[in-house]
Amino acid sequence: MTAHAALLDEIARAFRAPFVPAVIRELGAVDGFLEYAWPQLAPSVGTAGYLGSALYMVDMALDAVEAVYDEPGVTRDALLAGGLAEDDLSAVESVLDVFHWLQPQLLLMLAALAEGQERPRIGGQGRADPRAPSPREEAHLATAVHFAPAETPPLPAIADALGLELAPELYRAVAVWPRYLEPAWDELQHLVTYPDFRRRGRALYYYARSGSRFLAEPLAADADALRAAGLGEQAIAAVYGIVDGALPALATMMMHCCAMRAALGLTAREVVTQH
Repeated sequence: MTAHAALLDEIARAFRAPFVPAVIRELGAVDGFLEYAWPQLAPSVGTAGYLGSALYMVDMALDAVEAVYDEPGVTRDALLAGGLAEDDLSAVESVLDVFHWLQPQLLLMLAALAEGQERPRIGGQGRADPRAPSPREEAHLATAVHFAPAETPPLPAIADALGLELAPELYRAVAVWPRYLEPAWDELQHLVTYPDFRRRGRALYYYARSGSRFLAEPLAADADALRAAGLGEQAIAAVYGIVDGALPALATMMMHCCAMRAALGLTAREVVTQH
């Protein structure tokens, strides 16, 4: 394994993810950026406060989902009656749980990088208490997550509906089970037009940005800091473009993941039990 591949794997494991998220790969393609930024971010990602902030956002998303999605049609019984096998449904639930915890953690990291564009130094106000090992996160690391090709129906239609070039990883992961995705998307594509649903997605974006001050360790990621680290103007622009493009989409996917789980009856609040 090359040093760069080892760094990507280290970052994925820090988020307790069984794969390297696409946005991390994109940032990693900018030569020298993650090598500079990750050592500053890693101590904060490894704290209990970081995970707690992520899970609080999950609960924020769930509150809004339940307000507009009180009678889901894509229930466990409906999916099983539609031909989805019990084992496949369990696999879908496991994959959704991975994204349920991964996405808000990524959102916090990207929000910190976005805030870091505007100030010489951010963060440092959080507590450094380490996050404890969790059986649930160990299960996430052991979960097999596969991604359907981007052209797999209905992924192109989903990308168009969301205004993206490619369907997000969340949808590509569950597209492995078309008997799940097709009925789920038939319902979700209407749900996402609700104003309250859309507003909460934007609220998650702003909450994550405001929460960047609670990183346990300070972060220096403005243009001057990146230049001092050896990044050129084109590389800096590429980093900022990746971050700014991924943030709102990731907040929206948090809402979608919560809705998928809520339809399956998975509505326990995370700030009560984190393991």
